[in-house]
Amino acid sequence: MAQSHTKATSHTCAVCHVGRRSDWHDLDETSLAVLERGRRRRELGSGEVVFAQGERNDGVYCVSGGTVGIRRLDSNGNSVLLELAYPGDTVGYRSFLTDSEHKTSAEALGPSIVCHIDHATVTALLAANPALGLRFLKRSIGALEDAHDTMFRQATFSNRHKLVHLLLVLVGRHGHRLVNGSQSIELPVSRRDLASMVGTRHETISRIIGRLETDGIAHFSGRQVMIPNVEALAAELDCLASA
Repeated sequence: MAQSHTKATSHTCAVCHVGRRSDWHDLDETSLAVLERGRRRRELGSGEVVFAQGERNDGVYCVSGGTVGIRRLDSNGNSVLLELAYPGDTVGYRSFLTDSEHKTSAEALGPSIVCHIDHATVTALLAANPALGLRFLKRSIGALEDAHDTMFRQATFSNRHKLVHLLLVLVGRHGHRLVNGSQSIELPVSRRDLASMVGTRHETISRIIGRLETDGIAHFSGRQVMIPNVEALAAELDCLASA
């Protein structure tokens, strides 16, 4: 496993490429100086842990590069991938706001960069910047709405439609359009993680993938997915909505 590197570098928040996607984008110069003093930039290799489930919160993390997976372990130690975090996203804020241990873990799914902002710094910035607290509140509400949407899909979608929905989301984040109009995706997660995100067994996902390939909807080779016609993939959900 690659070793992580913690740095206080010249990569300042004021010029960070994530820009307005970050919760920290419009701090004034005084607050930016506070942020810089309390921020540590970490370069992570695939599989390295950002924070672990059960650890006491010691601040929040802003994703600056790569993809971070948010996981939860059950009582048997089985890992369930709940969501993906991308550049500009803040993770660990819920346990910060509730002053509790992390209910989930966060893991780099490939080479990633995260900036840790310590507890005292976040507390000071929230006191001086009410708009920052409002953004955290909106982020929490958005996460709750996403959870409700997921519950709705779990209750109403077939496993095939849940996988199709997930593939469409991943196309938006990881897809590359080829010259022939098809889309290529390098999946950031394993098939077992796909199964956990869909809410079914690994064997079931394998069968659904086989049927998608037979129908010519998508072709899988390891983590590489080729979608000849994204509109045809999306039409599966359109048919469900009109049914």
